[in-house]
Amino acid sequence: MSQEASALAAAIAQGQQANYPDVSRGPLLVRTVWVLISFSTITVFGRLYTKLRKARRLYWDDALVILALIIGIFHAAWITRGVQVGLGRHINYLSEYQRGEALRVGLWSLLMAFLSPMAGRMAFCVTLLYLAGTDPRVKKWPIWIFFAGQLLVNVAVLLAFYTQCGSHLSIFWTPTQVEQFATHCVNPKIQTDLGYFQGSFNTLTDAFLTALPAVLIEHTRLSLKSKIGLACLLCLSILAMIASIVKTYEARALHEILDYTYDLCPYVIWITIELNVVIIVASIPLMRPLFIKSTAQPRRLRIPSQPPRSSLWSKSHSGHTSYSQKGLEAITIRPESQENIVPQHHIPLHDLEPSGIVVTSEVSITYESSNSPYVHAALVGLVQGEIANPGLVQ
Repeated sequence: MSQEASALAAAIAQGQQANYPDVSRGPLLVRTVWVLISFSTITVFGRLYTKLRKARRLYWDDALVILALIIGIFHAAWITRGVQVGLGRHINYLSEYQRGEALRVGLWSLLMAFLSPMAGRMAFCVTLLYLAGTDPRVKKWPIWIFFAGQLLVNVAVLLAFYTQCGSHLSIFWTPTQVEQFATHCVNPKIQTDLGYFQGSFNTLTDAFLTALPAVLIEHTRLSLKSKIGLACLLCLSILAMIASIVKTYEARALHEILDYTYDLCPYVIWITIELNVVIIVASIPLMRPLFIKSTAQPRRLRIPSQPPRSSLWSKSHSGHTSYSQKGLEAITIRPESQENIVPQHHIPLHDLEPSGIVVTSEVSITYESSNSPYVHAALVGLVQGEIANPGLVQ
């Protein structure tokens, strides 16, 4: 039996003999996971409300961020269950059942802890694919590389983790089987190295998701002040990058931890922070229309349609009609259009039925680009999207 397996068996079966009190980090853990997932839920609902209110539909990036949120909620519920059976307390104060159940719950919570931020990063990659579609100077293939890399790297590491003991994964939480660790499982240091690799790739992805929006902003025609404001929305992945770095650092000595139920709590907290930060920073840029003060507009009927092939610029045509009985001999119908195609008409008053009502109506028909790239560009504030979709920013 290896030294690591012997130490692990002793720690789980008998508990560490120390003079520390029976305290619990569980309540802090529960508060942290539910407060953060609540913020994520509010942000995602704000994102979805904006999309449905402005664009009248959802897109693939929304589906992925919804998936990330659902997995995050399951992670919070799983951690809560773990705290109920002893996660957060010193292992030597727990019964044999509590030790096994806390370790089992904690082990399976890692599955959701890795899949949720993976889906969140993939969602933001899809958003950037949409935005890159409005700027021919920005290539899409690097985005696809990181999109596919997120899926391949994270799934591969998870498979390696959950198959490291073959079909004997219960060794991790069953005290009577822990002595078989050296026989059935690979060296724990290998899992630590894989964790470093996974964390490093996720950090690199966050760095890319921070840098690419800066390129898009630099290419757009906005004032410096507007560019800085837009960067504050689109470059928030730097926060996810910081959380990923800290989480990777916390994983440095996982294979050396013996008091698992207590000492793993800081690592779980940083996993939770990273998970929720990824969801939040992927959603905030698309909530921008909620914080723009809309100006008063006349009553309009807007009929979205595909624009003419020759231009992305909007065209509008409106007509204005007013009439009243007293003091007038005729009414005037004055169409207003850029082309002045329809001439002005005068209608004698005696042709109208008597009425003392003044009616004023205005109709505006606007052609807008309804394709995904320009819709997303308009929502986040890129000028090319606002030109193609003026109605989305009003």
